[in-house]
Amino acid sequence: MRRSPPGLPVRIAAALLALACMGGDAQTPQAAQPVPGATMQPGSGASLNDALLAKATMLYASTAKSGLRNFDCTVHPDWEKIMITSRKDTAAAAGDSRIALLNRVKITLHAHMEGDSTVDWVVPADQQFDAAASATLDRAHRGIEQTLEGALKLWIPLVNGSVAESLGVEDVDIGQTESGYSLRSKDKRHSLTEEFDRNLLLRRYRIADSGSVVDIAPTFRSTGEGLLLSSFVARVKRADATANNAQEMKVSLEYQTLAGAQIPARLAVDVPNVVTMDFALDGCAVDLK
Repeated sequence: MRRSPPGLPVRIAAALLALACMGGDAQTPQAAQPVPGATMQPGSGASLNDALLAKATMLYASTAKSGLRNFDCTVHPDWEKIMITSRKDTAAAAGDSRIALLNRVKITLHAHMEGDSTVDWVVPADQQFDAAASATLDRAHRGIEQTLEGALKLWIPLVNGSVAESLGVEDVDIGQTESGYSLRSKDKRHSLTEEFDRNLLLRRYRIADSGSVVDIAPTFRSTGEGLLLSSFVARVKRADATANNAQEMKVSLEYQTLAGAQIPARLAVDVPNVVTMDFALDGCAVDLK
């Protein structure tokens, strides 16, 4: 009997904490409602689960197949774009002294496929900073850390094989709908729903926890190893808020291959009407099983 992918709901629920801070404070956990329009029809039990699992395992690329455990990269944010697109700083110029200051910070991402990722932020040791410069560095540090760690927490479950594995676990209900298949978690604390089309392409990924709801619409591209996540739109809202009050986050990725493992080479995060962040990742090293 198969079990749930280790920590899957927990990893996604943790991402709510990073993303929900953009749209408001978390409140008392509430159960998520079923996805509207998903008319369930009786499935065929274990035989249906096994058939879907076998097909999805072959269909999707995953970091688990390559044995990726961790990776470390140097991160280069596009500071000019961040400042220009920020609602609080629309007049930044290429010669802005703050950009020169921020470009001297060394940022290293330590991505963990199981567990929390971390960001190292090392400021120049040969320079003294006045109050304004220190405030700029502190704000940038918090923003970069929250954005990278939050984006990775949403990215990892979509690339580590959990999409395929979830079709074969014991604590979910799988049924046929008019357009494909619907998976719903039986976990009362982490309410998870996945919607697939008839070709097992994941269309929607929805989880509720800590009083917030994350609704993800992923996009995949074909590779020699299978379907690989290329972008996703995440809508985050408090459980008691209306759909119009959701905070949207758009993430797109380009990849690089190291030792057979696909890891991000470029990461773009757009929070409409708030900020756009572009990151280049290089000098990477991977840790394989």
